[in-house]
Amino acid sequence: MPEKKKVLFINYSLHSGGIEKSLVTILSLFDYEKYEVSLQLFANEGLFLERVPKQVHVLEPLFPPEYRLNIRRAFFALLRKGHPLLALCRLLVTFAGIRGTMGERLAKMWKAEGRFIRPARGEYDAAVAFMEGQPIYYNVQKVKSRVKIGFIHGDYEAMGLDCGFDRPYILRLDALCTVSESCLASLQRVFPECAGKCHCIYNIISAEFMRALAEAGEGFQDGYAGLRVLSIARLSVQKGLDIALPAVARLKEKGLPFRWYIIGVGPEEEKLKAMKRDLGLNDCVFFLGEQSNPYPYLKQCDVYLQPSRFEGKAIAVDEAMVMCRPILLTDFSTAADQIDSGVNGLIVPMTSEGVADGLEDLLRHEDRRRAFTDALSKETYSNENEINKLYELIDGK
Repeated sequence: MPEKKKVLFINYSLHSGGIEKSLVTILSLFDYEKYEVSLQLFANEGLFLERVPKQVHVLEPLFPPEYRLNIRRAFFALLRKGHPLLALCRLLVTFAGIRGTMGERLAKMWKAEGRFIRPARGEYDAAVAFMEGQPIYYNVQKVKSRVKIGFIHGDYEAMGLDCGFDRPYILRLDALCTVSESCLASLQRVFPECAGKCHCIYNIISAEFMRALAEAGEGFQDGYAGLRVLSIARLSVQKGLDIALPAVARLKEKGLPFRWYIIGVGPEEEKLKAMKRDLGLNDCVFFLGEQSNPYPYLKQCDVYLQPSRFEGKAIAVDEAMVMCRPILLTDFSTAADQIDSGVNGLIVPMTSEGVADGLEDLLRHEDRRRAFTDALSKETYSNENEINKLYELIDGK
């Protein structure tokens, strides 16, 4: 029997975001007869950590738990634990992340972290950085592997990344993957010299697995009998929840009865909750936090809402399609890659007014919701064979 190839996956953590869910799905389908797989996280935390298959070697995290505390607590906790260099690193990273675009902040943060973070132990046949920023930088700079692969899950031009800083790292990758044709075109425009090594690997969806999980949980427990709108999203600026809150307030003023539920956590949580209170929406907007099994909620909602500013190919939207839920999207650059507006969902302008108009349309017209559901039910969504594209890159084919 031939010796197994050693593969290292790299990600920041396994909190309940779309990238993390996609990574865990890939790991659950991986061929462990052919590959020996290790997982390197910057922080060994997150709801999906328990879903990593037992065949995967979860390595010691690059940062101890104290590193993730707020700076006032982290600095002294790291000193007490005997990590003076990491305490200094954490301080420098805090200053680096204060100002600038996302790309500028990621670059400055890596300039600090790259000086202190340890290199990977051992050598690999292939190393796969599963998201932009630190995982790709770490893969290129700190890992010894025959093949280096990186993933960027969003529209590069819309994400505010720093192509000047990223270019030397991208050039050293053997393959750069993304999740939709629009995202692929964006990468090829920004990095034309790397166009030949850019690849599209769609998010892997297992419809049978999702539907089984939808039947296994209880979902909503508030006894509400009216219409329910659901969003599954990291609570970040990217996801545009702040765009949708005034839209909900506008519909409440019109007397339209419904509730909006939001599954997810993130850096904008307190700001969004304060905005909800200020708009008087405590009785119709509910933050449900992280949910290890969101599928019963998805099955039970009347409308799925994704008011994002930018996306790659949103996994939550794919999952809403599998569950045949009427979908409302803002017109982010890749929205039309996922739904056909007016046929199986609705794409509206990226404004509070646009979201309000689209949501009112769907909530008031059951026949339209039913038509979207019927259209979605005729599609086939499972695509487990996408993993073969990744195998080919790992094998250097």
